[in-house]
Amino acid sequence: DFLSTRREMLSQRMNDYLNRLAVNDEVIYGKATIEEIISEGESEELEFKSTLRWDINFGKVNKNLEKVIVKTVSAFANTDGGTLLIGVNDEGSVLGLENDYASLNGDRDAFELHLRNLLNQQIGKPFTAMCVKVIFPDIYGEEICQIEVARSERPIILTVKDRHGLDSQKMYIRSGNSSQELSMSEFVEYKKERF
Repeated sequence: DFLSTRREMLSQRMNDYLNRLAVNDEVIYGKATIEEIISEGESEELEFKSTLRWDINFGKVNKNLEKVIVKTVSAFANTDGGTLLIGVNDEGSVLGLENDYASLNGDRDAFELHLRNLLNQQIGKPFTAMCVKVIFPDIYGEEICQIEVARSERPIILTVKDRHGLDSQKMYIRSGNSSQELSMSEFVEYKKERF
């Protein structure tokens, strides 16, 4: 039936996507290691974020940084999937997650729980459970967070507060090496072509 066929297709896509993950949390894309991928820089399918929630400039937690992570995950899902690396800055320098861990009074478990809670609340538990894989590779002695996001079968629309504090719905896609918001007319056209 239709539902089992969709599940099977999604399962196959997830399996294909996750087959790129090798043992010991080292990601292999063809023959390239994650270190080599980082050296290539950001792209349509690869994004770097310095932190999940710790504002390096101000030395404190900044919840707006969490919103950027959710926006990036949704943009990957609305396009062709991709990889988000947290703990790596825009220049490809590995920073690690110690400040984020400290801000959560924890370690990688606390970090992953917080991250998944954010995604569950903003995008939904089914998508997060089925289409998001989180691992913590060690690179140059620093632990980073690697989020593998599969292509979504339905549009991911985020509810965000506008400048007046009112709820507003937004859809993001990847365009080159950035996440872009679609206008309503662009959304209608994109939805026809993509979904």
